[in-house]
Amino acid sequence: MRGLLICAGTLAILLPAWLPNRPAAPLGHGTVALLQALLLAGASAVFFGATAHAGKNRPVCRILALGLAAAVVGKVEDFASLILGRPFPENWVVGAILVVVLITGIRHKRVVVEFVGTVGTHAGSGLIAAALLILYVFDRVIGRPRFWQAALGQAFAPEIPRICKGYLDLLACYLLFIGAIGLALTLARRAEPE
Repeated sequence: MRGLLICAGTLAILLPAWLPNRPAAPLGHGTVALLQALLLAGASAVFFGATAHAGKNRPVCRILALGLAAAVVGKVEDFASLILGRPFPENWVVGAILVVVLITGIRHKRVVVEFVGTVGTHAGSGLIAAALLILYVFDRVIGRPRFWQAALGQAFAPEIPRICKGYLDLLACYLLFIGAIGLALTLARRAEPE
């Protein structure tokens, strides 16, 4: 079932490509960026929901939820600036969230260290690792115009790297969402009574 969900979602992230062609709409402000923010917000909500059932892993769920919430703030900065009519102070908001994450991690150091030591055994950690690999390795190559100029030669167009990077980011957000569900289910399992 999980495999079908991953395959269906991977195909569904191409939905913006099927929408009517609007070349004037920048990709960073369009459907792709909105879908990225929604997937990250969903992953954050999953961890916030798991917090109530996580027992000793509550601080870990809270840290993961707040980290994803910081990512959402970074993604919706353009939309928030458009709504407010002035620049949105996303750096301050993300910084405040990360300070709360740091304080929570320091206060619950033992639980966080135990989680980090066993993170590979949790369900969904492979999907989250794949998403991080996409964001921090493949994006650095696929998002560069030089790569596409070398690959396409005369057929190169300046918008190709931006489009590919946007869709890779969307795929990474989807993998983070599915991985968050698996990881939150693992963290929220209650210990069986002896």
